[in-house]
Amino acid sequence: MMSHPAARFRVTAALAVCCLLAGCGPTSPEPTPAPASAPPSPSPSPSPAGPDPALVSWAGGYCGAVKEMRLIVYSLAKGYDIKTEADVPKAEASLKKLDTALAAAIGGLEKLPQAAAPAQEANALASGELAFYRKLRGQVTENLALLPKGGARYAQAALTVSGIDLVSHVPAVETGKVPGLDQAMKANESCGLVG
Repeated sequence: MMSHPAARFRVTAALAVCCLLAGCGPTSPEPTPAPASAPPSPSPSPSPAGPDPALVSWAGGYCGAVKEMRLIVYSLAKGYDIKTEADVPKAEASLKKLDTALAAAIGGLEKLPQAAAPAQEANALASGELAFYRKLRGQVTENLALLPKGGARYAQAALTVSGIDLVSHVPAVETGKVPGLDQAMKANESCGLVG
């Protein structure tokens, strides 16, 4: 017969082997690394209220004034279209169309209210465009007056110079440099082709 201590030893040994095979036992678990402290989540930034309504209105007036001027060059007769005296009326019609568009642009720009801070640079944009269109209109008026005496060659030159002036013109102030103006222009439908 087996002694009590020997039996107890065998039972304890058998239990220890079973526990080791089963994965349980007095082994201490490896310490799990502490989760890296995540940066605090940023507090939600306040949602922008949108563009200033007064600037959106200003942008609409500005765009309404200059929109046709951005596109008119494509509808005018070109200098190379004028080949003979018979083509002079075509040049005259284009110059009159340009004169009408310039008068409308000048009138629209003159009616613009002063833009307030921080977008006051928009006033320099408008006054630069106004000066350009006034100067160009003066040239067109002179061309129309001289056209009957100048003939086809003069008509060619007048249309070519006017076209070059319109295509090469760059506003004195970029809209992107005026705080909030680009957003205001995007919010006003009349600014679709102006920028």
